[in-house]
Amino acid sequence: MPTRKSSNLQHPNSSRGISLTEILIAIAVVIILAGILMPVLVGARRRGREAQCASNLRQLGGAFTSYISDWNGYYPSPGGMRGEFNYWSQTSNGGLVSYVKRNGGLGSVWCCPEQVTWSGVYPARTYSMNSYLRDPPDIDYPSCIGILRGIHESMIEDRSRTILLFEGMPITLSPPWPADLDYIYRCGNWTCVRGWFTKESPRLHTQLSWLPWHGQKNNYLYCDGHVAAKIPDKYPRHPPYNVTNEWWVRKSAMAAKMNGW
Repeated sequence: MPTRKSSNLQHPNSSRGISLTEILIAIAVVIILAGILMPVLVGARRRGREAQCASNLRQLGGAFTSYISDWNGYYPSPGGMRGEFNYWSQTSNGGLVSYVKRNGGLGSVWCCPEQVTWSGVYPARTYSMNSYLRDPPDIDYPSCIGILRGIHESMIEDRSRTILLFEGMPITLSPPWPADLDYIYRCGNWTCVRGWFTKESPRLHTQLSWLPWHGQKNNYLYCDGHVAAKIPDKYPRHPPYNVTNEWWVRKSAMAAKMNGW
């Protein structure tokens, strides 16, 4: 009976190794997908930080509300040249400190999550208060620094159109102070907002003075408690009174000056 001869030939459908060409194609596909997805992921992360920043400001807005209730309608003071217990932001237990669960520092409600490093002698804080919220209000720097009393809520004509807190501009002080000392002014006006300066004419001893915190916009807390993101105001240092802005408190008085009343 004839025997069947074994064959050493491979079946056409038998497995084979992956070629170098296929590996290169797979790598190219991964690189293309990464290039497509990376901006999406970066954008999502940035939007998340912007949302957390807005949440921080809302929590601080709640602290302001509690403070105003306890102090018969008065806001804490925006600040001045020397430390006072009623300044809104304090390293002691004054101002809003006792109304906020956690004190300042990276990762706290006092600090935008975009700020990831801090080498200052004071706890990290990236928010500043509208300097015009004093009694009397609407006094420009440097005359305002001697006014240590915060404004009464009844003096604010339109709380929904009056800025309370804004995202400030990190300062790096020059010698004889340590060159790496970070600080953000406790109060100010539109000229202290990060993004007010231009890249061609930045402010000295600052960090990214021309670049808003969140792309083209910053977050703002208003006196009625709502938070909005907007492009920084580009008013000159001393704007004419016919400019209606959200920093001044007595808007009708500014209109009266405009009309020569």
